Amino acid sequence: MAVTPHAHDHASGDGLLSVEEARERILSRIEPLAPLDVPLTEAHGCVLAREVVAEEDIPSFASSAMDGFAVRAADVAAARATPVELRIVGRALIGRAPEGTVGHGEAMRIATGAPIPAGADAVIPIEDCEVVGERVRVLAPVPEGKHVRPAGEDLRAGEVLVPAGRRLGAPELGLLAAAGAAQVSIFPRPRVVVLSTGDELVEPSRRPAFGQVRDSNAYLLYGALREAGAIPVLAGIVPDDVDRFRETVLSYLIQADAFVSSGGVSVGERDVVKAAFFRRGEVEFFRVAMQPGMPQGFGHIEGKPYFGLPGNPVSVFVSFEVFIRPALLKMMGRRQLARPEVVARLEEDVSGPRGKTQFARVLVRPGPDGWLARPTGGRGSNLIGTVARANGLAVIPPEVETAPAGSEVRVMLFRALEE
Repeated sequence: MAVTPHAHDHASGDGLLSVEEARERILSRIEPLAPLDVPLTEAHGCVLAREVVAEEDIPSFASSAMDGFAVRAADVAAARATPVELRIVGRALIGRAPEGTVGHGEAMRIATGAPIPAGADAVIPIEDCEVVGERVRVLAPVPEGKHVRPAGEDLRAGEVLVPAGRRLGAPELGLLAAAGAAQVSIFPRPRVVVLSTGDELVEPSRRPAFGQVRDSNAYLLYGALREAGAIPVLAGIVPDDVDRFRETVLSYLIQADAFVSSGGVSVGERDVVKAAFFRRGEVEFFRVAMQPGMPQGFGHIEGKPYFGLPGNPVSVFVSFEVFIRPALLKMMGRRQLARPEVVARLEEDVSGPRGKTQFARVLVRPGPDGWLARPTGGRGSNLIGTVARANGLAVIPPEVETAPAGSEVRVMLFRALEE
């Protein structure tokens, strides 16, 4: 969708794509990456592509839950009235097979976690026993199965250990390791190449000359990509030169699963991203009824998703949250693509442009009767400090020009409320 520079009032949402239409346009063209088999240490945080089934019972043997003696419950049933003496026939230690079996009138010393010896069906805790030479006096009865952790208590052979589509956290890794699943099939983390365009940009380590600015977008995107679970690859600053820009992108094709560039997608004559790819029909440029982040670019270069963002840092951040993060999560096989949301009451008025969804930077905090949201500064798309002070984006609908203090709004949380 091409839009001419004079087709719309910059402050109006007339004729622009809605946020929902733009997001669906992007997500409908995103597919999960091909699954990979990886060791468990590389699978953390990734989504399981194929379910894992238990090949054996977990645990695979019955074990003791107490230090004490393994016995036959029937042999000690009378211990309620009078102590019962049993002959000690060996011991069962952790990590070893028991020293024999337990017959009628016999007991075996056992440690917590040790296998239950054949013949025994219960464990007497050490505090309910008195050892006299080679015999043990049992002071209380126990029912069959008492203090015994049965085989298959956690999972039975043939049961699903972890279903496909589950994101692997610490508990899942522990369970898979316990089951002997040392490798699993996951949707990999996408490698995302980040480019910053503009003759005015310099590296953060350099002192800018008059009219120059340090490149904050690359590092903002680096952090956002890491937080989303992707692998960022910083390709550096590319000047406003169409050929240089195209060459830089194409040089990263082999190692990239996706590209993100900032700058060069508006309507100015120096918008190199448009000039580099628009004629080839690989990247589509459109305008979205949102503030900040109206100009957007999206398409595929040699089959790999390309996201073209505006140049101002707040626009970059909001665009990432609204469009790129959900797309990356879909590439990683995630089912829940949206940020968590809360409903909060505004502490101040929030005004926005007519007919556009506004994403206002707010700090959400608990109040006496629910969540409160306070704007963190002006709405200018160059004010990156307003994002650093915020933990959420208040979503002001396009039909609301001013959301008054005291009104309730949806807030997308981009970091934990306690941070």
